[in-house]
Amino acid sequence: MELLSPWSLAWLGLLAPLVLLYVLKRRREPRTVGSTLLWEAALRDLRAERPWQRLRPHLSLLLQALVLLAGAVALARPAGAGQVPSGARLAVVVDVSSSMAARDAEGVRIERACEVVRSLARSLPEGGAMMIVAAGPEAEVVAAPTADRVRLERGIDRLRPGGPAADLEGAVAVAAERLQGAPAGSRVLVLTDAAFDGQVTLAASSPVEVQRIGEASVNHAIVALDVRPRPSEDAPDRADVYARLARFGAGSAEARLVVSAGGAVLETRRVTLEGGAPLGVVVPVDLPPDADARAPVVEVRLEALDGPDPFPLDDLAVAPSPAARRLPVFLVGDAPRSVRRVLRADREVELYAIQLAELAERGPLDGLHVFAGETPARAPAGDSVVVAPRGASVFGAPLGEPVPAPRVVAWEEADERLRFVPFGSVHLGPVRPIEGASARALLTTDAGIALGALTRPAGETTVVAFDPDEGDWASGPGFVVFFRNLLERARRRRAAGGIAQGPLGAPLTVPAPDGGEVRVTTPSGRVVVGAVRDGVALVEVPAEPGVYDVAVGERRLRALRSLLDAQESDLRPRAQLTRGGAGGGVEAIEPVEHHEAWPWLAGALLVLLLLEVLWASRRGAVA
Repeated sequence: MELLSPWSLAWLGLLAPLVLLYVLKRRREPRTVGSTLLWEAALRDLRAERPWQRLRPHLSLLLQALVLLAGAVALARPAGAGQVPSGARLAVVVDVSSSMAARDAEGVRIERACEVVRSLARSLPEGGAMMIVAAGPEAEVVAAPTADRVRLERGIDRLRPGGPAADLEGAVAVAAERLQGAPAGSRVLVLTDAAFDGQVTLAASSPVEVQRIGEASVNHAIVALDVRPRPSEDAPDRADVYARLARFGAGSAEARLVVSAGGAVLETRRVTLEGGAPLGVVVPVDLPPDADARAPVVEVRLEALDGPDPFPLDDLAVAPSPAARRLPVFLVGDAPRSVRRVLRADREVELYAIQLAELAERGPLDGLHVFAGETPARAPAGDSVVVAPRGASVFGAPLGEPVPAPRVVAWEEADERLRFVPFGSVHLGPVRPIEGASARALLTTDAGIALGALTRPAGETTVVAFDPDEGDWASGPGFVVFFRNLLERARRRRAAGGIAQGPLGAPLTVPAPDGGEVRVTTPSGRVVVGAVRDGVALVEVPAEPGVYDVAVGERRLRALRSLLDAQESDLRPRAQLTRGGAGGGVEAIEPVEHHEAWPWLAGALLVLLLLEVLWASRRGAVA
């Protein structure tokens, strides 16, 4: 048994004034009577100095107190949360997708789910145990099977919404695996708002119950955002902000779209949102870069004009501005002539020549690193390029022996670095194939990988395992396009703040030197500190859209997080939950609804009120 509105028990405070009325003495008006013989007791009471009298048992007081008690408990909405048989185990699977952060008539959905879990933990019988599984993109056991209330409470504190739709199937499978061999009466309880599309089959050897959290709510959201440059002679910093808005629910509503950058409002638009008809909006703005040649982050906010929005996580979206075009490029070593030529040809590249020993002394530099020949033992933070490498390996990826003039077999056309870069008629010079599982192939020859990508949490390195001057690739337009693609990619990633994009609520992956710490300031102003291990700090942050300011020593980075997911913004329950049956069949799972007891208490209240009226109006009750 649990209370859906426990604060309503505050109405029991009315018992105090009720009892006070029964212990206070009455004030009597003076009247002229023929004799005081029958009024001696009243005279003694009138002469008493204290205004209080001893509380005497009254049936009316008892009835009125019971009325207050029944009314307060009825307002608290007691409901059955399910019982666990003695010695059985209960596995609770909690949906922690972003939509669980929505607020409806019953409160915030994830908080409501946590209260259900706490109620179940309080009602565990002797020998019973409970486990808690967070159903996010991946299932996570936040509390192993236990009856310890402290451990269960710690697990409940780790239930935070964020990320895309929950993998309920995987979470139930994890819970069912932990319930293998559990005593009779064990079961799996799934707490979800079912606010996602499709059919989910929950297969487990133990019984599976589903309790739906939350109600269908109308929501307005930003479901897509893009910022593209559109410069002209009169407006060199002009850009177009493309926003796609949606109303999830019937009818229409007025809203306001606010575009800002650097804390200044650039443009405001009033829009009309129709249910089921997404609206595309294009807003032209001027976005000049700051003093560090970094573009201001574009913030787009959707403000509802017809009342508070139930889901604020999708009302703010951020995107890097394309205005910062100046890119520092640090050329380390003696680069091939063709590479130096194409880098100098870009007017928005600031090229710095530096030696490997000098780079180690100066520390991390903000920009694109291009290594020619020798490379350091560890890759720098951010993007880098290695051309014609020497040595046994490149940042942990082994290099094979030189193979003269290998034949091109395939290339990754979908990769943005090879966009409009053909290799069908290209003849390469000697290649040192990239080996090891850490390299992703971009250009493959019959001798191995000639052009590859090394991805790590702190950045990505593009390795050109040959000298372009020793073949005919550098003489064609594809070579120039390849390096232009690399430069544009580095500009965009630098404008985004130097930290890889990720889903809302996911930990920030911050590149940092070992032994230090990383301080992250969230959009709401909360400061979170993370430790560095193996050159990376994984910082747990709340699910807040906006700009995260990251301090790594004297270096300043930023991370951008937005919720641009139409499925998560649709707060209406849509999922079809089924249970795997025998022979591969499925059967629908009907959500377990609360069986509230307040109607019975309200009926008892009416009966008590009727008894009070009958007692007060009985013959002889009024003198």
